[in-house]
Amino acid sequence: MKKLSMALIFALSACGGSGGTSILSSANAAHHRTSSSPIQHIVIIMQENRSFDNMFYGYPGANTATTGMGHDGTVYPLKPINLAYAHDQNHYHYQFLLDFDNGKGDGFDQQIYGNNGSQKYCTKELWVNYPPCYLIHGPPFNKEPYTYVIQAQVQPYWDMAKQYALGDNTFSSNNGPTFASHQYMIAGRSGHASDIPSLGGGPWGCDAPSEWEYYLKYGAADPPQYDPIFGHEIKGPDPCFPIKMTGPDSTYTTIADELDNAGISWRYYVQPPKIDSWWLNAFDAVKSIRYGPDWSNGDISSPDTNVLSDIDNGNLQSVSWVMPHGHASDHPGGGSGNCGPDWVALIVNAIGKSQYWNSTAVIVMWDEWGGWYDHVIPQQYPDPITGANEGLGFRVPLLVVSPYAKAGYISHQQHEIASSIHFIRETFDLPPLGTGTKYHFADERADGFDDIFDFTQKPIKFKAIKLAKEPPVTKPVKLPPCPKVNKDAEKQVWPPEIDY
Repeated sequence: MKKLSMALIFALSACGGSGGTSILSSANAAHHRTSSSPIQHIVIIMQENRSFDNMFYGYPGANTATTGMGHDGTVYPLKPINLAYAHDQNHYHYQFLLDFDNGKGDGFDQQIYGNNGSQKYCTKELWVNYPPCYLIHGPPFNKEPYTYVIQAQVQPYWDMAKQYALGDNTFSSNNGPTFASHQYMIAGRSGHASDIPSLGGGPWGCDAPSEWEYYLKYGAADPPQYDPIFGHEIKGPDPCFPIKMTGPDSTYTTIADELDNAGISWRYYVQPPKIDSWWLNAFDAVKSIRYGPDWSNGDISSPDTNVLSDIDNGNLQSVSWVMPHGHASDHPGGGSGNCGPDWVALIVNAIGKSQYWNSTAVIVMWDEWGGWYDHVIPQQYPDPITGANEGLGFRVPLLVVSPYAKAGYISHQQHEIASSIHFIRETFDLPPLGTGTKYHFADERADGFDDIFDFTQKPIKFKAIKLAKEPPVTKPVKLPPCPKVNKDAEKQVWPPEIDY
């Protein structure tokens, strides 16, 4: 295996993949703790900005829709589009409220793109609380959310669903964009941050030179627009947690802190500073990690492709989070590309053909809905500190790839992004993240993908996921080029993107 440097190496290895037990190098074994289940390694792959209806339209046996309702009663048939898509739709918290429309789910045809300044309360930052201030796109953009990705362009995802397990009732833990979702992925909360920090393109968190953030506070805006339980957004400081913003946030424990306390290894793969998607480093917003030993001891690993090398070199940690690079994120907009399905398949295949297969669960999620239509109305939960509804967001896809996943299973039970924390806690016998406080965060309300696994079944023998473009056998190994875009899909010039 040493003749291939990155574990994309994966697909080409002769190392015993699907049959053997996990064999760790002696140097690495000292940093792992054996869990009580067959799962010794959890790999969480977080993709970007897709609703379930948008990514798995028409998947047999899954709960999908063929039409969606608009705010004025117009019925929009869902139309096919490319995965690589030029326009990034609004998916801020205030857009969620419009899409959600008090539980009617009929506001997706009202894409907000700015402040019309028509009222005295349409101020520079706080206009987001007031629908009368919104500039709304007209045709053809009102139809844009009512679309789905062409199946052939995401076939590796469909193949994973067919071979392993798919969740069609999984939700973003927050009802806003990426920054908060990634905090729910590691902390089961977002410190009440409800949108993305003001710098947009990063960094997000403690390394930001000067930025601010919106935070959700309980109560209606003045003048009132929504029920008080939906809260209103206020301007606050740079999100470098813990901060005292809208409640007694004197602690901000992440699952990584609990892993450290228990002596269990972890690693977070993300792009290096100033390279595309580098702002997806959720731990940059957490003081205990950013200013602790984890920041420099290898637990934060760049670039994201290091995950392939670590798999190949027998250095996969007990828990791994993998963030995508731009063209592989599935995120629409200026950096959109078709590489996402192959990127995820590369990681899955690397694990499947390695010594780790029989001890690993790969959890693939998409962080939030990205503005795309989804017909399932999400349950709303009040935050345990503020009482304002911070989630759930709309449905997102879930794939679980493991020898202990129920083959071909479609989970209709409710899961969410924070379910990944609950699963880590169950696997390694860790306490809830609110332990020591009087609060119960999202990792406690969420399940741990309980219905998806059968630890009594004979482990599924790994079968490689077919890629759209197979990688070259060279050293150093390079990622394959993105698959070509379907030339038949409609091309349009879209307005400026609203990113992440």
